[in-house]
Amino acid sequence: LKPATCEALADEHFRMIEVPYRPTAENFAKAFYDALREQGLPVLRVTVYETPDNSARYEV
Repeated sequence: LKPATCEALADEHFRMIEVPYRPTAENFAKAFYDALREQGLPVLRVTVYETPDNSARYEV
């Protein structure tokens, strides 16, 4: 991102965290699922919403 964009996001108190994968809803759903399972939680599925009408779900 351009420095001006990063500054604008920081001014709005956004936290930017780099992830080792392409940041898509599908990949976030799997990453959240894996993280919850690693904590021993009995998660069945994770749904990540991009908009009120568009989401990605990960389940095994």
